[in-house]
Amino acid sequence: MSSERAAPYGDDPRSDWVGIWFGLCVALLAAYQQFKLPPVLPEMLDLYDYGSGMAGGFMSIFAVIGLVFSFQFGRLMSRQNTAAWLIGACGLVGLGAIPILMMPENGWAILVGRAFEGTAMAILAIAGPTLMTRNAAPKHIPFAAALAATWVPLGGLIAASIARLAEFLSPGDQVWSSVWWAGLVFAVIMAAWTLILARHNGGSRIALPATKGGASDLSKADRRALMLLSGCFGLWALQNLSVLSWLPEYLVADRGLSMALSKELYGVTVIAVAGSNLLAAAILRAGFPIAKLLTVVLVGQGTVLVIGPYAGTDISGIAVLLAYGFFAGITPTCIFGLPGRLLGPGRTGPAAFGLMMTGRNLGLLTGPILVGWVAGSSLGWSAGWWTAAAATGCAVIAALAIQRQVRRTDLVTA
Repeated sequence: MSSERAAPYGDDPRSDWVGIWFGLCVALLAAYQQFKLPPVLPEMLDLYDYGSGMAGGFMSIFAVIGLVFSFQFGRLMSRQNTAAWLIGACGLVGLGAIPILMMPENGWAILVGRAFEGTAMAILAIAGPTLMTRNAAPKHIPFAAALAATWVPLGGLIAASIARLAEFLSPGDQVWSSVWWAGLVFAVIMAAWTLILARHNGGSRIALPATKGGASDLSKADRRALMLLSGCFGLWALQNLSVLSWLPEYLVADRGLSMALSKELYGVTVIAVAGSNLLAAAILRAGFPIAKLLTVVLVGQGTVLVIGPYAGTDISGIAVLLAYGFFAGITPTCIFGLPGRLLGPGRTGPAAFGLMMTGRNLGLLTGPILVGWVAGSSLGWSAGWWTAAAATGCAVIAALAIQRQVRRTDLVTA
């Protein structure tokens, strides 16, 4: 193993910006696979009538794949050729597109294709953020972490933009397939870029670091703290992934907006999320306590979800979407920063983040199906958003407990 590959995070005093931006593009491709569906879901439901339960499964299958394979993928990728894994993920994107493009009327064919795409995302979602951190110098690690938090909303924004552009260029045609064809193009470009980087500098820019020492041996107290954080992450993910999955369909089915306008408003929301991802880093650098900030933004999201169904479709509705995006964007930056705050620097390797991501995958698994089922019942969309708000309220309780855990950690280390 080369010295470049074995070097821990941030040891090089200089940042490799090509490696950082490559890692971001890897993460964006991962997010695109998952979030290319919501902007075109209203059209697909109108054309093929899958039902809300099956449609929720198109998103939740990604969580099933993540729960089953992500931890093992992470262990293998730290020991094997990263380029091979990345190119393999790009191939899975192609395999997933085949049944979806050939049999779009068959819900089970869509689910199989989404399973292939979910496997690709599991690989890319591990590699992308890790490569951003791997190639960042110590002084740039906070920026790299904040940049890593933008990959989900930016992936959704790219998908929404492509769908809207296709609708503008070919009005009246089926738009949904455009996001899948664009995904194939992106996968080919990523595979080619991977091969180019693998041939330069010994492939060090795309070499995932080995497991950090000490991170795999967590104490019982560490596990309890991380399980609390994992639970908070899962409850928030249940709510957030439900909103991002169903917002376009809600705007069309309940609010009576056009499919074109629903895509634009979805794009406005994810832009707000991405912007506040980066804003969170500035707030935390200014000294605002991270656990307290997490609590505040969770309360904000719960409030928005409660009042949102009563907002209009004019400027008040846009204000609600912007407020949600602002609060939701700060949340993941806080959550990804808390393992180091709870355990201390140098002890937040794959074991810590693997346990934390379990909560996220559980939330992703249950959220879109649960909220879609409630909204599709006689209770309607208001009840669906109240369900998401209730999950956020439980996350607030977990965040308050995390605040107490942080205070105890401070007393021990003082």
